[in-house]
Amino acid sequence: MQHPDETLQTRVREAWPKPSRTPTFETAWTAAEQRRRAGRYKYGLGTAAAAIAAAVIVLLNSGAPEQERYVEVADLMDSTYWEAPSDALLPSREFDIYQDLPVLFESTEPAEGALL
Repeated sequence: MQHPDETLQTRVREAWPKPSRTPTFETAWTAAEQRRRAGRYKYGLGTAAAAIAAAVIVLLNSGAPEQERYVEVADLMDSTYWEAPSDALLPSREFDIYQDLPVLFESTEPAEGALL
């Protein structure tokens, strides 16, 4: 029967990565240059694609300009109507206070003075 320390030592030795040779400077330098070139190539492709997309958008938007159409205020007032959501809760009246402003009655005659 093996001792627990020996068993642990054997399992650690089996799990430990095998020693490898360190690559030479030239190998590491060449690999780094290739990664840099690949990154610059992808960056250049992305930049070119963005420039082409921007040019296409500019060309599509540079068509004949739309003619300006003027809107008459009277036409606008006749074609639009706004109603508040709470208007259904209010009692109905015979006149619209916003459209037909009633005559404001004075509380006193001008000669009799102010009402206190």
